[in-house]
Amino acid sequence: MVQFKTIKKMKIAKKNEMKVTLIIMVLVMTFVVTFVSVSVNFGYHAGFIAKWMKSWGLAFVAALPVVMVIMPIIKKTIAKYVE
Repeated sequence: MVQFKTIKKMKIAKKNEMKVTLIIMVLVMTFVVTFVSVSVNFGYHAGFIAKWMKSWGLAFVAALPVVMVIMPIIKKTIAKYVE
């Protein structure tokens, strides 16, 4: 009988929670926005996937640093107004 080793669940350190959340958020948002943008502007054709993936890569590289800088500022600002 074959025995499988237990796969440990990956844990994220609390200090990295915000970074991981932001990376996933940026991945999903840029994925959706570039799909819609490329679909509307160029339609579906033979090179659609390649054009979309190129747009997605560029959008992700542009958006991630912006979000990493802006989100902590937004959190601190909002925290001032939360009871």
